Amino acid sequence: MQLARELAKHGTDAGHRSAVSRAYYYVYPLARSRAECNGFVLLPGEGTHAQLWRVFKGSPDANCQYLATIGNRLKEKRVLADYDAAYGRLHEDTSGLLADAATFDPAREVAAPPAESCQHAPVAL
Repeated sequence: MQLARELAKHGTDAGHRSAVSRAYYYVYPLARSRAECNGFVLLPGEGTHAQLWRVFKGSPDANCQYLATIGNRLKEKRVLADYDAAYGRLHEDTSGLLADAATFDPAREVAAPPAESCQHAPVAL
């Protein structure tokens, strides 16, 4: 996350694009680790990212559903940042996306439980 924040401070399109990408790839392994601690196993034939966010979204736990919303939004914006030269709201979106990604920070006290803490992750994932 620190690298994403530093890249965004550059103020350039490249810095913002890289910041959004780094934020997503900060969140993804934390979420995957949390899911795997609860028995999540990837199935062949579908992308790992889609499976992961679907499992969070389908959880009865409101915190997991919240994390799915953030994860899906970050993924969508990461794809735009990486592949859409005309991503017009890039600079405006970056700070909010970084704040969303920080929700997964296990060192912070946030509404959602730490994403990498298996002890706090609901078994119902």
